[in-house]
Amino acid sequence: MKFNQLFSKAWLFSAMMLSASSVLAQETPVWTLPTSVQRALDNAPELRAAEAEIAARTGDVSQSDAWPNPTIELRADEKKAIETQNRRGGFSLNQITYTQPIPLRRLEHQRRSAEGELESARAEQQVQRLQIETRTAQAYHALQRAAEQQNLAKERLAFAEELQGGSKRKNADPLVRYLAPLERARLDVLRETAYQAVAEAEGKWSEAAAQFRALLAVAPGEPLATMPLMTADAPATLNALLNGLALHPMLLATQHSLDASRAGVDVARAQRLADPTLSIFHEQDEVAGKRRIYSGIMLGVQIPLWNNNDGSVARAVAATDKADALLATQRRDLESRLRQNHLHLGHLIEQAEHYRDRLLVPAKQVLDLTRKGFASGEQTGLALVDASNTYFEAQAHYLDLLHDAWFESAELRLASGVSLLNSSINSSAGTQP
Repeated sequence: MKFNQLFSKAWLFSAMMLSASSVLAQETPVWTLPTSVQRALDNAPELRAAEAEIAARTGDVSQSDAWPNPTIELRADEKKAIETQNRRGGFSLNQITYTQPIPLRRLEHQRRSAEGELESARAEQQVQRLQIETRTAQAYHALQRAAEQQNLAKERLAFAEELQGGSKRKNADPLVRYLAPLERARLDVLRETAYQAVAEAEGKWSEAAAQFRALLAVAPGEPLATMPLMTADAPATLNALLNGLALHPMLLATQHSLDASRAGVDVARAQRLADPTLSIFHEQDEVAGKRRIYSGIMLGVQIPLWNNNDGSVARAVAATDKADALLATQRRDLESRLRQNHLHLGHLIEQAEHYRDRLLVPAKQVLDLTRKGFASGEQTGLALVDASNTYFEAQAHYLDLLHDAWFESAELRLASGVSLLNSSINSSAGTQP
């Protein structure tokens, strides 16, 4: 008996666990902002291209301090046969020369230039990551707003149908008073408007979902679910963001490119003269009436009579000036964008809070009172339609404010050079769904 009871309990427990696991397996995974960004980064072709550029620059660094290859010259002639008046002797090897170019000054400058380009490529990769994060965050928040708008449109439709007694819910509160034809026509218009809002919201959600799927490489048939659209978090202080602007990857990339250009000027100046060459030769010849073998050394130096390489130097100097001007331009534009994004984000957060407290709550109260007054005959259908439109339009505008605030938060992270996955511009941005 005890065995049967234990077996029954074990079977019941196993069935419950299997049922719970099947329910969890059927649940749609919920995308959060960090998981969406990570998925986009894992599938971004731009980052693969950046990795290839880094690999190419790494090869340039390893090649930058390599010495030129030496050359070996072999000379064979008929001199010996002529001297012995024996043409049948043919050609004989008379000279072997080993020549090695000697780079005296340019290797150090070449390596500094190559290392600067490598660091610039690495910083450019971080810029690509920030841009992908920004696009992903904007697509994610657009999908959040579309989902919230879809829910709001369904709520509006349910409200309109309930007014005409179409709701089958137990809590339904159908109107009990007589409706004049004009009043019923107004309710019909209200319901049809709600139908159109649902269709429009579904279309916008489909568009946002398509963009989100394409960016994250999500299969078309895979269901999508996001966290609710919440109030945006307050950003860090403007001074803190401005103090960290010097570490922005875009500025670092241009700064490293500027350093590489300055090293390029030194390379161009070092190349005014070709590398001197040192040659060692081993030769046999007729000396003092006897055939002898001897060795020697030759040094070759270019004489700059007609070409001083001034054009290459001028070009390198101009490239340095261009990089310096670009750095100043980027610093100015980033600081301006940072200030504007920070100011706009603060205004949007404040406006959303004010809108919720001063408009949404009173609009909901007005709608409830108007609905009760309409049911008792104290209010007209026109007042009910006006109160309904006011409330649901206010809700839609509030969703726009929340979306715009998170959109501006993503732009602020891009302008400040802060990665969502590494750190945050506020205390809890990384936890925002």
